[in-house]
Amino acid sequence: MKAIILVCICLINILSAKAQLMQEPTVNSEKRAVFEFNAPNAKEVKLINLSDEMALGAKEYNFEKSSDGKWILTTNQCRPGMHYFEISIDGAKVTYPGSGHYFGWGRWTSMIEIPDDKLDFYLPKNVPHGEVRQHFYYSTTTQVTRKCLIYTPPGYDKDVNVSYPVLYLQHGAGESELGWTMQGKVNFIMDNLIAEGKAKPFIIVMDNGYATRPGTEAEHQYNPGGSDNLFADLVTKELIPMIDGSYRTLSDQKNRAIEGLSMGGGQALSIGFDHPELFGTVATFSGGGRAKFELETANNGIFKDADQFNKTYKLFFVGCGTLEFIYPGMKGMFDSLKKHGIHTAFSGPLGSHEWQVWRVNLYDFAQLVFK
Repeated sequence: MKAIILVCICLINILSAKAQLMQEPTVNSEKRAVFEFNAPNAKEVKLINLSDEMALGAKEYNFEKSSDGKWILTTNQCRPGMHYFEISIDGAKVTYPGSGHYFGWGRWTSMIEIPDDKLDFYLPKNVPHGEVRQHFYYSTTTQVTRKCLIYTPPGYDKDVNVSYPVLYLQHGAGESELGWTMQGKVNFIMDNLIAEGKAKPFIIVMDNGYATRPGTEAEHQYNPGGSDNLFADLVTKELIPMIDGSYRTLSDQKNRAIEGLSMGGGQALSIGFDHPELFGTVATFSGGGRAKFELETANNGIFKDADQFNKTYKLFFVGCGTLEFIYPGMKGMFDSLKKHGIHTAFSGPLGSHEWQVWRVNLYDFAQLVFK
């Protein structure tokens, strides 16, 4: 009963804040984030950084209350990029009303974009834009209606005689098919690269990496594991035929690639290397790394014969942030493969397990794939 009363009090405090937010968070010239909102009845307000500690300058902050009831916070210097956070109001953890809300950590979560003075390739520019389409379909694999997002390059609907390569692009754990457009800005990255002549136009398919076995218990439907996640079957037996039948694709193996980040990177490795008849390029960002890479046995020995690998795959691309704990393993894997003669490339920007790293990884990868 006491717990229920406490929750009610917290909710009353939050709701009595009158519109709660005064303004969306801003970022000053020193890369410090500034927050301000009304919560006159609250006793304590904190910002909790859900990314690594240095992303927002500290793991958590206490807001200071002014005489007029406003709660104000200026953080330490932040690292450029897009970072997850949440607000604690008298112990109740909530999203920040004025920030953008994105699906991460298995829920809708607050994020803040810290501008990068050196990078603008993911920002919308005055160039021809492609489209991001919602494609709903009934899955015979999961026996539910699903949704994938499809990026079609600029001019796709104008010249109906042109067909395109296809990249199957996957999100990480706790995220969804929305991640690569909302957080990753993949459509703007591609629009800009295509306009500059740095990337070949291609279609991108983004589906949800969780494909639950029919009949799985409700609590596991959005986080199936092991044999309950039928995503590999869904991609190879259902998604690829559907996309080839619905869009103007170049449907041969050399014009089809699979890539993912974190959990999606592990999925890309297993699906891509288990199905050489389907994919000519495989890429992983911050996923599938290991402390010790065994060239002879990794991925069922697929790298053992470099000549055979290179005849089958045009490229194996590896990306990872320099601040990630898996970076030494990922970089070590790449170095071993490169020395062995495997057609491979690496992207290692400054950063942790975060979207700014994966944006750079995709920017680098998109300039190599299908060429």
